[in-house]
Amino acid sequence: MSKANLSPLLGHRTVNLHIWPSHGHLLSFDASSVAALLYLQLTIPGQFSISYCANPDLSPSGQLPFLMHGLHHVSGFGSIVSYVRKLANANNLDIGLNSVQAAQLTARVAHVESAYGDLINHMLYSLQENWSAVTRPALVSMLPVPQCYYVPSRIRSSYKHRLEAAELWHVPEVEDELEEPSRVLGRKKKRAQPDNEPHKFKSALEREKVVEKVRALFDVYDRLLYDAPFFTGAERPTTLDVIFAAHTYVLTSIQFPDPLVVSVLKETYPRLVAHCDAVFSSALPDRSLLPAVVQKSWTSSLRYMLPWPRTPAPRRASLSMSGSPEANKIEWRYKLWRWGFFGASVLAAAAYLHFATIIVLIPQGSNGVPAGLPPAELVGRVEDGDDGEEE
Repeated sequence: MSKANLSPLLGHRTVNLHIWPSHGHLLSFDASSVAALLYLQLTIPGQFSISYCANPDLSPSGQLPFLMHGLHHVSGFGSIVSYVRKLANANNLDIGLNSVQAAQLTARVAHVESAYGDLINHMLYSLQENWSAVTRPALVSMLPVPQCYYVPSRIRSSYKHRLEAAELWHVPEVEDELEEPSRVLGRKKKRAQPDNEPHKFKSALEREKVVEKVRALFDVYDRLLYDAPFFTGAERPTTLDVIFAAHTYVLTSIQFPDPLVVSVLKETYPRLVAHCDAVFSSALPDRSLLPAVVQKSWTSSLRYMLPWPRTPAPRRASLSMSGSPEANKIEWRYKLWRWGFFGASVLAAAAYLHFATIIVLIPQGSNGVPAGLPPAELVGRVEDGDDGEEE
């Protein structure tokens, strides 16, 4: 990764993108993180840095990727795209589209994130062979102790309900596995082998359903692409090209033991694979052009051990550029309020200490009796003194 200095166009408020860590030669293990990285590289090249993060709790919304720019926190690919478009000097990838094409592009981006994302999650978390050999070891290598022991299973469980609703969850349960033959006097008791034909037929039928879903998705975008390098027929990639190519990149770059979806993609839809290569050639023709990586210090690992609260999302309206006159005026106003509050707090504390430490001295009379006592108490004290002398 390049460690070159960042462009000063964004001033002291540099855009910092937090994404899932890389695995092997992958840019990131998550398709949305790869899409966010490609989008920023195409829109604000040289004006942002990246930080690898495996703790979604650091994000205001609890999900990765997320972007930090000064006091602003934005999470999710769609929100990142909307925020970056408002930055000055940012390239708009969809500027050549009319209103109808822009609406269609927004719908297709959401469709890719949902349908294509479910297929990738099916490969990563649903298929037992891929989970045991690829996904779980990768997550364990990214997470620190003690999260590496329980977070991978929690992440897998979080995808179960969504994949079940999409009919993409086909993990054999414990009771479906063959029982260990019982032992009699230390010897295995012979047991009739069950007929596995129904189970094999069910597995084949489920895999065929997955293949049908894969073809239904890829047929749409293969026809949309046709012979053009990008979906809209433009000379440069759009947001739809970025999100689709990021999913294809993750799917084809991981060596799955069970390449169910990958086989269909490579054998039947070579144009979609070439589309991914075209997008990456446009965004990252050379790996040396990758943005600077912000390395974490050893103290940042304490956030994994301690229950830190999430950073609240900013409530101020986002500004298009931190160096604009309007932004400087608002920042100066907030500085005045902050220094005024601190000054008033110090003044109030000093006044409290001054008035709380005043000592009031009560003058004494000639006979050692306080001069301010009422007559009844004075008489009582004199009588007590006379009784003491008689004794």
